[in-house]
Amino acid sequence: MDMYEFLVLAQGFMLGWVACRFYMAWKIHKTIKKIADDNGIDLNDMAETFLETRGIQTSVIQVPNLFTELTKNSILLYNKDTGKFIAQAETIEELAENVYKFDNIKFAYVNHNTEKFWFVEGKVRTDLKEIE
Repeated sequence: MDMYEFLVLAQGFMLGWVACRFYMAWKIHKTIKKIADDNGIDLNDMAETFLETRGIQTSVIQVPNLFTELTKNSILLYNKDTGKFIAQAETIEELAENVYKFDNIKFAYVNHNTEKFWFVEGKVRTDLKEIE
């Protein structure tokens, strides 16, 4: 087989591969349209809704994951991800205030013994629904 026959064979293969991709895209589009029509969904309205929400900016905050250690008369607070010491206090409420006041941590997830709760702007919360 010389080079010319190889190139013709390669082009034929590529043409078949591209044609297969177009056919599969057409079949998938047709199937999605049928499913949408069966469920009463208009794809054009859905696309417009998607395009309207595309410009909305979102921001993600990383919430520190903290844990405590007990000593004789105080509670030590550490960052679970970095192992860094954060604060120390005698009660959980005082610990939450110190974390907010001195380290400026607004939100944090805390694991204390078997309890799990949140520090939210210097307050201890057991449920995030309590936040207003």
